[in-house]
This record gives sequence, structure tokens and C-alpha cells, in this order.
Amino acid sequence: MTVAPMPISPGLHIKALYQPLYWLSLKFGLLILALTSWELSGRLGLIDEAFLPSFFQTLAATKELWEKAFLFNHIMVSLARVLIGLLMALILAVPLAYALGRIFPHTAHFLEPLLRVFGLINPYCLFPLFVVFFGSGEVPKIAVLTWVSLWPIFFSTLTGVRNIDPSLIKIGRSMKASKFSAFWKIVLPATAPQIFSGLRIGVEMSFFILIAAEMTGATAGLGWIIHSAGALYQVPRIYGAGLCVVILGLLINRFLVFLQNGLFFWKESVDPILGPSRPLDSRQKISPLKIFLAIAIFTLVLAIGFQQIILAERRLNDPTIIPEYRVWTE
Repeated sequence: MTVAPMPISPGLHIKALYQPLYWLSLKFGLLILALTSWELSGRLGLIDEAFLPSFFQTLAATKELWEKAFLFNHIMVSLARVLIGLLMALILAVPLAYALGRIFPHTAHFLEPLLRVFGLINPYCLFPLFVVFFGSGEVPKIAVLTWVSLWPIFFSTLTGVRNIDPSLIKIGRSMKASKFSAFWKIVLPATAPQIFSGLRIGVEMSFFILIAAEMTGATAGLGWIIHSAGALYQVPRIYGAGLCVVILGLLINRFLVFLQNGLFFWKESVDPILGPSRPLDSRQKISPLKIFLAIAIFTLVLAIGFQQIILAERRLNDPTIIPEYRVWTE
């Protein structure tokens, strides 16, 4: 005896068809409303466009910067600085959090209030000190970006290290694993989701301070464009470069979310800007090919960024040989 399948009502088909559109409209509806209000406020004369150009004027200025002021070069310079700062912060924060969380927990108890104070210091206030200690050039900019990224990564990793399941550590000890082996095979995989969470916060903090760092003594970068355009009262280009900063920050954040969901597909994560990510049952483990492509993209961005930074330094020494970093003024 066979059981006839239950008929599916047309309403369920419609719901399954329009549910993704409903969630997309709910998720990005406020953003679309804000951009529409931005455009109409200038078109209708509600806000003086000399101070707040419309959205399409900003896009037109961004296109002009791309075509006539070598915007791509400046984006690569800013991206390289942010990525180097994040990499340096990772190298410093993860071993330090492991040492204080597992090897010297009593020392961490006394040092944590002081470290919290360090994390609350405004990094822009420290930028003149970095210039005094490291001189002018790229080092103080990388140092301030490393500083601002260091603390969210450190405290997230420290929380993850302290919350490791004790049974995992006991298993490692029973197998006579060394401290380095325990760190590499037990602690690091267990705390990796927290490291990624701190890394994403570090990305946001880095872009907050990037513009200020590049506006002081830089010869290339999005902050340098904003500073130069402000000096020439090119308001649409200021907003255009600022829009690029926002887009870059969101793209890096989503790239980290993609890696986090693929590497830790069993764990739910919540984006502080865009809300919850995809459901757990819709995630898939990231393939080695995608990991290789991610590393290749990271390396390529660093290589191009280094090249553009070198060209900017050459232009600083001889402005006649490298004209690519001017801001369009015609």
C-alpha cells in the first residue's frame, strides 16, 4: 500500500519564493532608505550641497578620482597598511594572550586592569609619540594601526584561552604534549573563533584610525586624498574617499566572515554590523582551494601595496618622476 504525497499548497511555494527577498529587504532596507534620503536631501535643496553633496555627486567624484587621480593606487596603499597592522597585531596578541591565560594566570590577574587602560587610550593621541620613537615614514603609521588592532584581538583571545574545556588540556597532558604542542594543537584551534571575532573588531578600529594616520605626514593613501581634497575644498571628493573607506571596511569584514563560517562551520557567529550570518545548516566547510586563494589574494594586495608605498616615497624625494599620486584639480 502506497501513501499518496500530501499536496503542497500554492501559498507555501510563494512563501519559499519570496522569503529570501523579504529577508534581503529587511536587512538592507534601512541602508537603501538612508542612501535615498541622502540623494533627495541635496536634490530638493534641504541641505546645502556645498557641505553635503548628493549620493550620485559623490559617486561621480569617486569615478573622477579613479580615472584622474589614481584612486586604485591609494586604495592599495591603505589596504597594505591595514593588513600589515592586523598581521603584526596577531603575531603579538595571540602568544601574549596564551602566555597570560595559560602559563602565568596569576600575573594576568594583576596586569589585566593596566592592559584594559592601554586598550582604552585614544591611539591618535599616541601618534605623535610613535613619530618621536620611530621617526617619519611608514613605521609610525603601521605602529598606530597595530596598537589599535592589538587590544581587541588580545582580549578576545584571552577570553577564549580562559574558557577552553579543561578536559582538552588534561588529554594533552596525559599524552605528554609539550607547551608548544598544546598551544598549536589544542589552544589555538579552540580559541580560533574568538581570535576571528577580535580580528573583525580590529579591522573596524583600524579603519577608524587609518584616515587620521594617513592625514599626518603621508604621501599616499585614502587619508591623504581626504586631506588634500579638504585643503582644496573639493568636498565631493572628500565624501568619495570616505565612501571608499567604508566599502573597504565592509568588504574585509565580510571576507573574514566568509573565512570564519567556512573554517568554523559548526559555530554560529553574529556580525556586529550586518547581524546574524547564514544558518548553521546552510554552511559548508571551506575547501583548501579557497584557503589558498584567500592567502594568494592577501599576498597580492600586500605586494601591490608595498609597490605603491615605494613609489610614494620616491615621489616624496623627487616629485617630478612619479606624478601618479596627485589629486585631480582641473
